[in-house]
Amino acid sequence: MLERVAHLRAEKRLSQHRKGELVKLCKPQQDVRADLPSIGRSTIENARKAGLAGIAVEAGRALVIEREALISAADEAGLFVIGIDRGLAGGTP
Repeated sequence: MLERVAHLRAEKRLSQHRKGELVKLCKPQQDVRADLPSIGRSTIENARKAGLAGIAVEAGRALVIEREALISAADEAGLFVIGIDRGLAGGTP
């Protein structure tokens, strides 16, 4: 998906001025014992190439791979990474 966004931006089929965010949440019936949304350095790099402002993941329900390296990569790319609580946002817990 991020590669597609980068491609569409390069073709000027998406706004060059408006940034978006990647949001990764568990599906309502997802078995979190074996299948969690995950982000790592490659996610940061692909989000940067796609021209996004940052990434939000569900707090406590996402796998963050190499946390310190991810934070450094996000800082270098000028992206935010934030954990969100779906329950506080009014979504289905």
